[in-house]
Amino acid sequence: MTQVRLAIMSCAGGTGKSTVATNLAYSLSCLGQSVCLIDCDSNGTAALFTGLENPSTIGETLVAALQSGFKGPWPLKPVWRDYGIEKVDAVLGGHFLNEGARQILKEPRAAYLLADAIEDAPLPHDVVIFDCPGTIEQFHQMVLPACNQILIVLKPDTKDINAGFGLIQWIAEFSRDLRLKPKPKILGVQPNAFDKDAAMHRECLADGPGIEDSLSVVLRSLPEPIHVFPAIQQTRYLTNAGAVGLPLRLYRSDRTTWKIAGLFEALAKAVMEADHG
Repeated sequence: MTQVRLAIMSCAGGTGKSTVATNLAYSLSCLGQSVCLIDCDSNGTAALFTGLENPSTIGETLVAALQSGFKGPWPLKPVWRDYGIEKVDAVLGGHFLNEGARQILKEPRAAYLLADAIEDAPLPHDVVIFDCPGTIEQFHQMVLPACNQILIVLKPDTKDINAGFGLIQWIAEFSRDLRLKPKPKILGVQPNAFDKDAAMHRECLADGPGIEDSLSVVLRSLPEPIHVFPAIQQTRYLTNAGAVGLPLRLYRSDRTTWKIAGLFEALAKAVMEADHG
């Protein structure tokens, strides 16, 4: 079976990428998949959302794997073992990535360092999730050759949607510039932090007869149509779960969270059912 390498991207900060990444990692583990969550963001949010301590040295981070000639081992950290989760590990990011970025710029294969690391020191996991930065930068450029699927996370408002279309265009253009064959496929767009009381959110996600310019309608009209997943509603439970380093299901598993947790579980199934060739 081909290893799933899913990049979670956005083109704006605060969209909830890390929330989606960590809950998706947990949901995939519940399907029996082993998962490695790689934090490619200098904000280091993945450490917070997985309950891990921030790395104290550069060797404990992704930077260790981005050195020319890297042959392993990866600086893996076990995640949620105290809760009986045996199949999720993380490679942390954080502020050390800023220092690493300066070094990486000097490398002749800078854009391919992450792909090279995975090829030369294969991760044993069924699924690798790359939690990308909130803006297009060097780590986006490294993730693109390393992944085979992309999930775009955005808030359902005009600003984020416009930025999302810019990201879709960048993915196509940079894939062409790097001559990626095959190029990674966009699994879909995941609207997040949906507020049912916000008229703009409702309008952006509207669908059905007579709707001409909503997110779903426009994405379906592209030469390569892009699927829009059901929106994840804004809720304090997700925020509180992330603050204590847990996925929603481990933080609170009752009727108040079943619907939202179910969306992550459906997304995990979609990831596994996609073509990862």
